[in-house]
Amino acid sequence: MKRSALLLLVATGTSIAADAAPRSEPAAVLRDLTACRAVVDQQARLACYDEKVSALATAERTGDVVVADKAQIRQSKKALFGFGSLRLPIFGSDDGDAPTQIEAKIASVRSAGFQKWEFTLDNGMRWRQTDDTEIFPKAGQPVVIKSAALGSYFLRLPSRSVRVVRVQ
Repeated sequence: MKRSALLLLVATGTSIAADAAPRSEPAAVLRDLTACRAVVDQQARLACYDEKVSALATAERTGDVVVADKAQIRQSKKALFGFGSLRLPIFGSDDGDAPTQIEAKIASVRSAGFQKWEFTLDNGMRWRQTDDTEIFPKAGQPVVIKSAALGSYFLRLPSRSVRVVRVQ
């Protein structure tokens, strides 16, 4: 009983800590650009915008700043599905577009020893079975991987579900 209470306390504390993660400040070049709005004189404001937009374009070209739209962020979250929390400041605060499951087909399967399997999916993700459920997966089978409690994942085959962890 004490062990499960401790586990619940640790899980709750981890969740609270993730929610309290500081939001990152915008890049200096973006802050400088938005500061141009405060310039009263129209000629000076236009000159400010021209200078700061040029600096922003240079920063993006050199890779110092990356501009991503919501579709690109959604695609990145999908590609990172299974690697833990996606509550990073670079993804913003909208968890509504974070995937809770993915659908794919098994591209290849190999034994991971001790009645466990490692699955490579057609999207390039690789997952390893963590429980001892006896299964007989085959290449070409459709699978659904869903988020479960406390950061775990289930891989659902046509016949049954097993716990998995993403390895690549």
